Amino acid sequence: MRESTIEKAVCAYAKSKGCLILKLAGMNQRGQPDRMFIRSGRVLFIEFKATGKYPTALQIKWLEQLRDQGMTSRWCSDIEHGKQLIDIIFP
Repeated sequence: MRESTIEKAVCAYAKSKGCLILKLAGMNQRGQPDRMFIRSGRVLFIEFKATGKYPTALQIKWLEQLRDQGMTSRWCSDIEHGKQLIDIIFP
C-alpha cells in the first residue's frame, strides 16, 4: 500500500478522535517524521512508510532524538497499526 494512502487513512481516524494534526515539513529538516498528532496534552510523532518499506537511518535518528526528549515517536507502514498507535496514545 502507498505511504500516502496509509497516512491519509490514519490522519482521518485521528481527526475523528479529536486530534490536532500537523504536517511536518520544515526546511532543511530532512528525516523529520511526517506528522505530529496532539490531543489533551499528549503528542505523537509518526513517520509513515509504504507497506514493506522501512525508515532511513536519518529518519530513525529523528525518532530516537524525539524519544530522548520524552516524546512518543513511532513509524508505521500499515493502516491498522497506525490506528492502534492513535488508540494507545489517545484513549
